[in-house]
Amino acid sequence: MILSYSTHKKWILTNSGIKIIATQSPIAFRDLVQAFQCQNEMIICTNDSYDSLDIAKTFDFVGDPLLSGDIIKKYMSNILNSYIANINENNRNRIFTALQNLEVAIDDSLMLEDLPLIIKFDDDLKKLLKFFDLHIDYEITKSPYAIIEMIFKIYQSCNLKSIPVMCNSTHYLEQDQLLELSSLAKQMKMMVVLLEFASPDLLVVPEGVQFYYIDQDLIDLY
Repeated sequence: MILSYSTHKKWILTNSGIKIIATQSPIAFRDLVQAFQCQNEMIICTNDSYDSLDIAKTFDFVGDPLLSGDIIKKYMSNILNSYIANINENNRNRIFTALQNLEVAIDDSLMLEDLPLIIKFDDDLKKLLKFFDLHIDYEITKSPYAIIEMIFKIYQSCNLKSIPVMCNSTHYLEQDQLLELSSLAKQMKMMVVLLEFASPDLLVVPEGVQFYYIDQDLIDLY
């Protein structure tokens, strides 16, 4: 995959793993963040044969793991669909049997009321899970590392194909944590882009991680 930003050198992203694009230029960082959100056209993306790729379909702008709010919530629809698609017949039947028993219990209680009350149960499993507020246990995703790791796991579990783009993730990670995430991305055969606003002397780039840098004067440093 090839990324072209304005008049700068092309970024060639190969294979899976973490790719770091960093800058000390507010202009460049703003352009890149907005481009991955499809708010400008400062980035052009092509495959290795130079066929154009749609930024919106190719990338998934996740944002800052701490400052962008609940970044996991937007994946709940994918998680829900994946769960329903993969639940085995035995568990599905157990759920609906329990639901039927609940319906009978409520019907029996309504017979004691003076008003002609009735209920209508829907056997739509998706609606049922939404009613029970299916969600990720946020107690295990309080640290930035855990949040990023969870995004990786969601991508693998739900078989998502776009490339997640995260901002300033290295600000929250120890060197060994970044190494672990880099290794995890390769194991899962995922490509992940980290956009970083930092000076090069403050960045720790793990060995084998592709790294591109634009300094405060908009000069490419590789």
